[in-house]
Amino acid sequence: MAAFKVLLSGSERLLRGLLAGPAATSWSRLPARGFREVVEIQEGKTTIIEGRITATPKETPNPPNPSGQCPICRWNLKHKYNYDDVLLLSQFIRPHGGMLPRKVTGLCREEHRKIEECVKMAHRAGLLPNHRPRLPEGVVPKKKPQLNRYLTRWAPKSVKPIYKKGPRWNRVLMPVGSPLLRDNVCYSRTPWKLYQ
Repeated sequence: MAAFKVLLSGSERLLRGLLAGPAATSWSRLPARGFREVVEIQEGKTTIIEGRITATPKETPNPPNPSGQCPICRWNLKHKYNYDDVLLLSQFIRPHGGMLPRKVTGLCREEHRKIEECVKMAHRAGLLPNHRPRLPEGVVPKKKPQLNRYLTRWAPKSVKPIYKKGPRWNRVLMPVGSPLLRDNVCYSRTPWKLYQ
């Protein structure tokens, strides 16, 4: 209910700005929130707590490696991100989930390919649920099938066993993950397992 009121008050302000004309707030320039500072003022027995808008800081932080080709190289993040760093990945994708082109992102070719692979893996893992294309009007999406964890959907006799690919000491391993991310920094004691 509170979210609906906030949405309603925001749309009222926008509508009022459009109807009032350019003297008030216009469509292209809504009022900025800015940074606020909490100030306590005591007058006798009453305490007034107010938020004053302060000037926004003009200086942006300097990257540690200003000579880098792309933003990832400039901030020394070259081998330090993975598919689960959704905040980093969401800067390089469109609202419907596709990758932005290299000209827009400013990434070098290697990092663009790695970010693209990480975005694919994050989509498959379900970490970007809000970044998917909108369905056309009138189309009802299909329900997601529940995972068959306890063999409730299919008969237990229909399940085929998973054959091993050889003895444990000589097994043919299956590739896992992406070979583009094999140089990433591993923060645990055990090394990356690219084959399982």
